[in-house]
Amino acid sequence: MQTLAIGEGRTGILLSGMCIIVAQLTMVGAAKVCGDYSRRYGRKGLFLVGFFTVPVRCFILYFLTGIVDENGLHPTWAQLVTLSTQILDGVGAGTFGTMYILVTSDISGGTGRFSMTLGLTTAAMSIGGTVSGYLGQALAQDIGYRQAFTILGFMSMVPAILYLFCMPETLPDYASGGGKPKVKAMTSIAEEAHGDEEDAKDMSKPYVELT
Repeated sequence: MQTLAIGEGRTGILLSGMCIIVAQLTMVGAAKVCGDYSRRYGRKGLFLVGFFTVPVRCFILYFLTGIVDENGLHPTWAQLVTLSTQILDGVGAGTFGTMYILVTSDISGGTGRFSMTLGLTTAAMSIGGTVSGYLGQALAQDIGYRQAFTILGFMSMVPAILYLFCMPETLPDYASGGGKPKVKAMTSIAEEAHGDEEDAKDMSKPYVELT
């Protein structure tokens, strides 16, 4: 976005603003989808979508910057592709921002340590975002945008692969559909208790023997 804004004047500045708008709108939609469907399809699949959007976006921008560097121009189609990659950015941000809270809740549920665990995961995410921003800027200035996208893309694949193979599904059984049987069970318990009360009332009535 920086090179487009500098090289294309007003058009580049407009495109940079559109990139931010597209990413934010997509992030809101992705967060909504995760909140609605994480109980139905599980946490892991949706979280992996958020993880893998980062390396995919890096590799798309890697090839795009290579084409732009060879031609020395920023054609319209390249600007549109750059804008479309912000959709992946919004999907990743919205998915990750929602799912890490849900996964933290699943892991720490019933332990009384949810706030502490959420604080640790939020701190780790904030530190990673700060280091990533600094590292990306330093790499882009020292070795160029294309090499920076390559390094950051491979780095982002490490947590995605670790989560894919090492992290189990954290969605509790009762949250994925086990809640309804529990409600039925509680209803039957209440009915049984009510029946016992009726029996007790019948037994408390005075017994009259007919002769």
